[in-house]
Amino acid sequence: MLSFKRTLAMCLLCVVAVCTWLSADEPVLTEYEASTLFDEQVRLNRDQAFVPDDMEAKTLAAPPRKPTAISGSEFVKSVVGLPIAERESAMLRELLSGNIPNAPRVLTPVRLQCEDTAGNLHVGTVFAMSDYLAVGVDGDSFRVPLSPNVAMQVAEAFGTMLLTTKLSDDIFAAATARLEPRPLTKDREAVATFFEHHRIIENQLSGFPDQRLVAGTKKDIVFSNALRKQKSDRVAIYGWHTNVGQPIQGLYLGHRDSYVDYSHGVRFISEQVVVDGVQMQIMDVLKSLELYRLFSNEGVIDLQELRESYYQP
Repeated sequence: MLSFKRTLAMCLLCVVAVCTWLSADEPVLTEYEASTLFDEQVRLNRDQAFVPDDMEAKTLAAPPRKPTAISGSEFVKSVVGLPIAERESAMLRELLSGNIPNAPRVLTPVRLQCEDTAGNLHVGTVFAMSDYLAVGVDGDSFRVPLSPNVAMQVAEAFGTMLLTTKLSDDIFAAATARLEPRPLTKDREAVATFFEHHRIIENQLSGFPDQRLVAGTKKDIVFSNALRKQKSDRVAIYGWHTNVGQPIQGLYLGHRDSYVDYSHGVRFISEQVVVDGVQMQIMDVLKSLELYRLFSNEGVIDLQELRESYYQP
């Protein structure tokens, strides 16, 4: 018994010594360094999701911003305390008029690949907003959480589409700036909280030198076949990935489509994609038995049918 106790004591001392050694003078990593450290872990399929150097970004088909348009902070002041319907009408008006900063106007290429059922390799490129939709100007903007119905009005006006869950994962894997999520718990549906979260993201971004594609900051509003099993008044949200690629929010349809909180983000992709060197409509690709795997991990998706039944503008 004594020998056992001595052995146990020695083991405990070794554990303490090792832990002390590991923690001694351990460098404190910046968020950018931590993101880079986990790069290989995040990109388990590095060749399947990345920003290619051989293809230029596209530009969102939004009107040019007017010199007289209000800034993001001014817009926040104008909508604080408004009922959600009035607030969203104001957001829609600003967005459709082109009061959008430069970052969301850039549609960054993200290249993917997959094999079809016959083993043939296909390569596809989607063009995704480099950051989440915002109102305002560079240096004074405001990332705007929207209901899916209003988001789709903007998407259709600009020739774009909401993400699938797979594309949410792929965009995070390809991102050049992957931010650690910063959850908030108080007054989640208040405009003041929306803006507080926006400013947190801005502070985080200051440490990232390459901001061609920003991710990890919001949950995505997505299209999913799971919507078919729900009433037509639901919103599907997904994402908000940690640095190791794990989404905080699995696919969730528990909220009515009128629900909006600070964590929701709107990221569009162009309706036009490139597959095997040919320009196609993403709706056609998602309906193809040979190609849907490029952009969907839940089988064929009929986007037209979902658009007609859910998220109606």
